[in-house]
Amino acid sequence: MTSRLRLLSVPLALTVVLVPVGSALAASDGSADHVPPTLQLTGPPADPDTATVLRPGANGGVTPVPVAHLRLARLDADGSALLVGGSPPGGPQSTAQQPRPGDVIVGPATGATPHGALVKVTAVHPGTDGSTAVDTVPATLVDALGDAGADLTVPLTAADISVKPSSAGGKVNTSAGQSSSPGVSFDVDVPMPPGVEPTPGHGTALHAQVDFHPELLFSYQRAHWYGVAPSKAEIGLAGDYSHSVQVHAQGSAAYDTGHQPLHIPAAEVNVDKTVWLGPVPIVLNLKVDYFYDVSADGKITVDAEEHTQGRLQVGARYDANGGWSALSSPAPTSHGSSSRISGTATAKAGIGSHIALGLYGSVGVAADTQPYLKATVGAQNAPDAPNTPNTPNTPNAQANWALYGGLDITGSFFAKLNIFGTTVLDKDWQLPPLSQEWKLAEGSTA
Repeated sequence: MTSRLRLLSVPLALTVVLVPVGSALAASDGSADHVPPTLQLTGPPADPDTATVLRPGANGGVTPVPVAHLRLARLDADGSALLVGGSPPGGPQSTAQQPRPGDVIVGPATGATPHGALVKVTAVHPGTDGSTAVDTVPATLVDALGDAGADLTVPLTAADISVKPSSAGGKVNTSAGQSSSPGVSFDVDVPMPPGVEPTPGHGTALHAQVDFHPELLFSYQRAHWYGVAPSKAEIGLAGDYSHSVQVHAQGSAAYDTGHQPLHIPAAEVNVDKTVWLGPVPIVLNLKVDYFYDVSADGKITVDAEEHTQGRLQVGARYDANGGWSALSSPAPTSHGSSSRISGTATAKAGIGSHIALGLYGSVGVAADTQPYLKATVGAQNAPDAPNTPNTPNTPNAQANWALYGGLDITGSFFAKLNIFGTTVLDKDWQLPPLSQEWKLAEGSTA
């Protein structure tokens, strides 16, 4: 869809002049011996709402254009209108330029444009009132960055994390983006299906604690003499986490909740994070929803606890030789305690997160990650009576039980990852599911 930007005169008090950072986006000379510049994180400009105009060159480089007092003022929901401010009356005009077709306008995340903007100018229409209307189409990072390289791991700060408030749910303590430990944590009693009750001496059947400290991953590498698309790219989420589950539940019927949302204050996290590579604002979007999933296939009583620590990495990585692939997480460490399991069934309890990652409001990667605790118990003959029918009610029968920790990860890529200048597919690409499971404890009861 073509959109139209309008350059308007705005008061000087509301604007600052965009100062180009020429060294941050140096042009390549087109030689394979010339290494494209490495872009480093810089602080935001004096006016953090400042947008940037970039002019791609024939040699693969990109040059900032000194368009004075440029800011994005409004982005309509359908993307059809984007207003920007121009040079104020009486302001300095000697170095200011007008955008022209082929220029790229990149805007940060602001109150007016919460997901930022990345568009290319297709036509310029000067107005009689001194304003200029600019038609645009969506741009890619190749248009904005050209020949360059960047490899970023950006921890989120307290100010980055926005938690959707909610009054529903049970007892919960939450802390989101605390300055001493930026991240999201909660301590919650998880709802259980009808017919499931706490075991004697416990107030809740399922209790969980989650603590996660997210970091956004971004990388880009391109040299035009190797191809028009990047040679490498990456978008992802990483972070250290700890996860504990205490199950003290007894039930006599089979049940399966499926994925159910956790209705607690920290169960929806939204981030629109702008990082500056020289004069170029890169807007990373993150949304995290938490859910629970519990099931059992028969009568079972579980008194068990587990604690897991690990580092999560979800997202997508591109390599020109191999295409897109999924990021992988290292195996976590886990231990269980206070295990007492009886019955003749399998029960599973998990607290998971649905993660959506994107750039400039275009979601590119989605993943569900679910650490869980699983208890299994089944009857078999006692060693001294191999021919006794193996039912749990016979005197010589015993029940062998086991406790497992596990992690399930499922996900998908989206065609909108072509914001990197590469096409994934013309539809969603479901990633192969990843499941890890390890035994925490085992035993038997007569």
